[in-house]
Amino acid sequence: MSMPAPALDHQTRLTQHLDSLPTLPVVALRLGEVLHSRRSSIRDVAELLGSDPSLSAKLLRLVNSAYFGIPGGVTDIAKAIPFVGFNTIYQLVLSVSVLDTLKTPKGAAFDPRPLWLHSLAVAATARVLAEDVRHPDPGAMFTAGLLHDMGKIALAKVSPDAFLMAVNFQRDEGITSTQAEQRAGLPTHDRVGADLARRWKLPASLTVPIEAHHAVLDPAFRDRITSAFRVSAEIIAVSDLTASAAVASAGVAECERPEDPRTRQLLDALGLSNQSMDGLHRRVMAQLERSRPFLDLLDG
Repeated sequence: MSMPAPALDHQTRLTQHLDSLPTLPVVALRLGEVLHSRRSSIRDVAELLGSDPSLSAKLLRLVNSAYFGIPGGVTDIAKAIPFVGFNTIYQLVLSVSVLDTLKTPKGAAFDPRPLWLHSLAVAATARVLAEDVRHPDPGAMFTAGLLHDMGKIALAKVSPDAFLMAVNFQRDEGITSTQAEQRAGLPTHDRVGADLARRWKLPASLTVPIEAHHAVLDPAFRDRITSAFRVSAEIIAVSDLTASAAVASAGVAECERPEDPRTRQLLDALGLSNQSMDGLHRRVMAQLERSRPFLDLLDG
């Protein structure tokens, strides 16, 4: 008589659930290849995006929003590209695709919208700080901020009960999110996010900040990444630490914490040691308001 197969442990089941998440749309994956070709043209990009009407419609909503402020608006992607550029279109496609891929059905056990709202606040903060340090691509920093916690969204999607347990551990015991996730038997969200980013072939400019936003002050980790990626990770890390104040200012309840000592370490590393938190929050508020169309994508 054959023996019954051993029951899968929680970590194995969770890994299988994460593996079962859909990949990004083919258009998103192909777009990266097209844009890296020296022969790519506006027509090539527009034709590729036109093969996915739903994605194109969402892109048009974004490029016609106050975030970009294109005079008179545009009626098709080909006309939008000269205004926003190839790189921004690529970042928008990745953002829309990740939001769609990780979308949670209404009525699910865990509502991810507060997590996305926090991520939007991080994105707004990251763009403001990127402009302050003259980062070569503030738009990429906005995208990295928007996606930095996508590992949490994935965990909430595939294991809502365990993730809710982690949220309760963090709130009740005052521990970090990574400590709470480990207590709940989950892999940490930065590791999950980085694994998904690599699986989905996101560029290193996004993958490294997603992976490093909690570890960038660790000397061992810092030595493994280039100075450019280190700056990007520092921007996302300090934005993550300061965004709760901006979210609270926007009228959404989120636990406000006293200033974390890492905040000043990161600001010093970025050369922003004299940065005023009050001034930063006012500017982030304005950026956050312009960025709300990204959150609207969650509703349809």
